[in-house]
Formats: sequence, structure tokens, C-alpha cells
Amino acid sequence: MRIQRLVLRNFRQFYGDCVIDFETDEQARITVIHGENGSGKTSLLNAFKWVLYGQTDFDTGEQTILNELALSKTEPDNIVDLFIELEFEHEGSIYTASRKQEYRRLDEGLRAEPIGKSVPNLSWVDAEGKFQRSQNPSNQINQLIPDKMHSYFFFNGERIEKLANVSAAGEIRDAIRTLMGLEIVERASDHLGRLVIKELRREASETASSDYRELLSRQEKCIGDKEQQKEAKALAQRNLAGYQTEIDSINAAYEEISDVKAKAERRRALEDESQGVKNDLEELRRARMEMISQVGALAFLPESISKVSEKLEDCRRRGELPYKIRRTFVDDLLHARRCICGSPLEVGSSERDAVEAYRDKATGEDLEAAFTETVSNLRAMPRERERLYRQIDIWSSKEAELRQRQKSIAEELDEISNTFGSSEIEDVKRLEERRTKLGRLQAGEQVTIAKASDAIQQHDEELAELKKNIEKVKSKSEKEDVSRRRLEFAEDCKRLVDNLHEALAEETRKRLSERVNETFRAILRKDFYAEIDPDYTLNIFKELPNFGKQLVSEKSTGENQVISLSFIASLVSLAKERKRAKGSFFKGGVFPIIMDSPFGALDREYREKIAEHIPQLADQVVIFASNSQWSKEVDEKCRPYIGKEYSLVYHAPKSAGRNEDDSYVKRTDGPEFTKIEEGYLGR
Repeated sequence: MRIQRLVLRNFRQFYGDCVIDFETDEQARITVIHGENGSGKTSLLNAFKWVLYGQTDFDTGEQTILNELALSKTEPDNIVDLFIELEFEHEGSIYTASRKQEYRRLDEGLRAEPIGKSVPNLSWVDAEGKFQRSQNPSNQINQLIPDKMHSYFFFNGERIEKLANVSAAGEIRDAIRTLMGLEIVERASDHLGRLVIKELRREASETASSDYRELLSRQEKCIGDKEQQKEAKALAQRNLAGYQTEIDSINAAYEEISDVKAKAERRRALEDESQGVKNDLEELRRARMEMISQVGALAFLPESISKVSEKLEDCRRRGELPYKIRRTFVDDLLHARRCICGSPLEVGSSERDAVEAYRDKATGEDLEAAFTETVSNLRAMPRERERLYRQIDIWSSKEAELRQRQKSIAEELDEISNTFGSSEIEDVKRLEERRTKLGRLQAGEQVTIAKASDAIQQHDEELAELKKNIEKVKSKSEKEDVSRRRLEFAEDCKRLVDNLHEALAEETRKRLSERVNETFRAILRKDFYAEIDPDYTLNIFKELPNFGKQLVSEKSTGENQVISLSFIASLVSLAKERKRAKGSFFKGGVFPIIMDSPFGALDREYREKIAEHIPQLADQVVIFASNSQWSKEVDEKCRPYIGKEYSLVYHAPKSAGRNEDDSYVKRTDGPEFTKIEEGYLGR
């Protein structure tokens, strides 16, 4: 897919018809749109989302997407329209997606009400020149660019770092599911379990004996209870993510208030560090439990080790274990019927009887090997026991440090919260009250998730036991036997589908993790590496002497942005690979990357590193950047790949405090609006 043209009419800052033609050449693959803050860069990013999916990421939703200048030129009770058209090429066909929303101006001020819902359209001209129009544009657009994937292809660089938070694990998991077409597999599993198996269980119950019927009834109830717990857990997880999104918005609002910006940034850093400390504590707990499960018994065996060692040593001194003559050696002599001294060993002779007596005393190779291994292990056990204690001491010391740091962070966070809660700035006080409430709601959802997870585990154990009991019950008739076989076959199919789902998800996670790490290490200046863990969280690790692999808990904004950008680049790369592979589920695709402010709060070195890799991120890249972000080093790295450039000229109603010579700002007496001019005015 390659974006060719975007047409906007009366969308946000863009008055009248505004057109952008994008570069589609494979070499000059970058289109850059320059503009200062407030000129409409983020609005352009949302224009793609609105025309394709009818949604935006504005804090005010779709309430303020109509251009004020267009509205001011419309008489009360008259109609003004908002229109966006996107033209793109996909697999040899030229598609045109458009969306229109009509508004009626109200009598009071610059206010309007939408007339009905926005209307999407999709048409295309195929490779043979035949024109076609979609009867279900929303569904077809979702097949071309999956809705659940669009946030990775059209993303805001100033918010991209959130992908590195634990709360984003659900988003990453959904992206992997969509990429691999796992939703198809999930629907198959759901259909089998919710419809097919349930119906077959009912049929089997009608022909079953009382014992079998009772077990089936208990099984069905247990499955129903488990599904309720899974739904409760999923709802709590969605609520948790929703609360976190609102908290993120509150944090962003704080950082716009100069009086509290520093403390707000400090709180965000502390919360990131706190999460890192929690992760470190969990990693430490897992490592300790793993070691204890393997060698923990050594703590209780010092006396037994000593007694067994003494017993074996006594056997060795007496020549009992291992015996000085091996049984195979004696067997060879008896088989040859000749002793090592040359005497014949005929059957029934006293000489043969004497050698055979040694055979009964001699040890076999298996026993001798077991003796040698046991002695070796016994000698190593005291050292391993000491190593266990030393490691536990190290971990205990580390845990104490982490607990102390956790306590210090909590105290400082409480202090900041109290400061905001008692602020004389009304907006700050109001925001903090809401934030505190959201924190309590999050805590409640976390409890719900923990309880549901425990209940699900108990139901799984009960279902495993019920299955064993069902298998023990004998069929009473041929009809019952057929019903049971059908039910068992359907259950086997569901298990197969579930195993397929798990295997595909894990395979994709590992491949994505490898790609992410390759890109991350190429950009980052530290000796860190990145990983998508089994819980689908983007993590950064480092290797420490004596401690091994350690999670990096205190990540900078730049590091979070780099790992998040690495994930998106890897996702686009894998989607392209899936397209070539022509898989059975999701067909993949060649997608563009459209990024707003990708350089965000990065320092000079990180900007240069990311700029160096941007041309390799995708076959087509569109960048929205301000002058401050489009630095000399960024321009030098991207310039050889730039095909088109535009500048957003902001017509401001008041330019007081702004440079009158600013190429990006013009003075106007009416409402604000932005014009798109070809070229880079910042040179």
C-alpha cells in the first residue's frame, strides 16, 4: 500500500480544499510536512484515522473537528460540510476512500450540530481499468488496513513511549493476534466451545447413564463458571487500561501547566521507576523460587549427607563398593575357560568354582557408575549448599534495597499528590482529585483480576479431574457411545485449535522480539537489549556481573521512544514478510508509516540515530515535524530519501508575542486556519 493523495475540506485548522500529494518512489520514499505547534500536524495524522475509521485521538473527540472559519462563513441554520478523501495504491488497484459529515450551524456563536453520522465511501480502479464501488466500505477498509493495527501505522511520536509501559501489553498482544490472523483461530475456538460442544454435551446427556449425566452437568457448570471469570477478568483489564489512558491524559495536562510541570514530570519518572522496581522484585522472586525448587532440599540434608558419605566410604574401604574386580572381567574369564594364571576353568572344577565366587562379589557397571556418581554428588553437595545460602543472602540484600527504594518512591509520590491536591490552582486540584479516584479504581480492578485468575486456575484443576472421572465411566449403549465419541472428537478439535493459537502467538512474539532487539541495538548507544516477554510487555535488559540478566527499571524518555519505535518498525517489517509468505490467516501487507513528531524529546544523538534508520522503517514514510525537531543532523540523514516537502502556514488571529517574520505564521483578522504550501519554508 502506498498513500498517493490526501484532500481535506474544513477539517480542524484546514479551511476550504487542501491537497497533499505524497511521494511513492521506492528511493525517494519520504514525505516531510513541516509546521510549528498548533499548525495542524496532529490534525493531519487524525485526518487519516477519520477518513478510514471515522474516529480521532483528539481529547475532545469529534466535537471540534469542523473548521471555525468555514462555520463563521455559514449563515445560522444553513449547512456546511466536512470532507476528507484519501487516494492510495494497493496490489495494482487505485483506491479512493472518502468520508463526509454535514453540520447545521446553530444560532448561538460558532456552534454547529452534526446531521446524522459521517458517511464513508470506497471505490477503486483495478489493474484492468475497471471501476468498482464497495457495498460495505468500512468492512473492506478494515481488511486492507486492520483497525486494530492502524495506531502502529499512523502514530503520534510524542505518545509513542507508552508502548514501553506494562499497561500497553494488551495493545501489543492484540497487534500480534491481528498480524497472525489469530482472531480467526479465536473465533473458531469460541464457536466450538460455545455452540458445537455445548450442543453435543446436551445430546450426550440425553442418552447417558445417571453417573455420566451427573459428570457432564458438573462439567458444563464448571465451564460456564470459568467463562464468567474470564469475562470478568477481561472486563477488568479493559477498565484498567481505560483508567490508565485517562491518567495519562491527566499527566499530559499537568505538563502543560508551567507551575506544576516539573513536579508532574518527576512523578511520571518516579512511577516508571516504581514499576521497574516491582518488575525487579518479581524477577527476583521467580529466580529464587526456581533455585529453591531445584536445590532447596540441600538446606535440610547436612546430617544425611554426612551419614551417607561415611557409609559409602566404609563400603569402599572394605572393597564392597565398588569391588576391586569387575563382573565383566570375571565373565570373560569364565567364557574363555582359562584363568589369568593360565589354569583351565572347566565346568565343575574347583578352580572354576573359585572364580565364580569372585563373580558374585564383583559389581556390575551400572552399580559402579551409580556409586561413582553418588560419591561425586555427595562431595559437591556441601559446596552447592554454601552456594545456595550465599545466593539467598545476595537476593535478600537486593530485595531489602528494592523494598527500601519502593518505600522512598511511595513517600515522594504521596508528597507530590498531597501538593497537587492542596494546590491553589483550581484545575490542578480538580485533576488530582480525579487522578486519585482513578488510582483507587485501578486498585479495585487489579484485585478483580487477581481473584478471577485464581478462580480460573481452580476451575481448570476441577475440569481436569472431571475429565478423568468421565473417561472412567463405561458407556451403557451404542447410542451413548456414539454421542460420547462425537463429543470427545469436538473437544479434541477445540484443544487442537487452542494449541494452534498458542503456538502461532508464541512464534510471532519471538520473531517480533528478535526484530525489535536488532533495531533497538542499532539505534541505542548503551549496551542494552530489548525483548517482548511472554506477557507481551516491551522490556529493556542489561547484563550485570554476578547478577546476569537484569531488567532496566529507570528508562529515559528517549529509551522508551526508541524501543517503541523499534516495535513499530518490526511490526511493519513482519507484516510485509507475511504478505510475501501468503499465509492462511492474515495476509500481511506492505504498509506506510505516518509519524507525527517522531523525534519528540530526544537529544541530538538519539535524533541522529533514529533519523538514520527512518528510511529503512517502511517502503513509504511520512513525517510531521516542527522546526526545532527537524534539526541539521536529522535533515542530513533524511535528505537523500526525501521526495516531497510541505509547510503548514498557520494564519493566527493574534500574533502578539510571536515573530512577525516567522514563515510559518501569518496574521489574520478572523478565526484561525492553516494553509498547506509546497516546499520547506524553514530553510
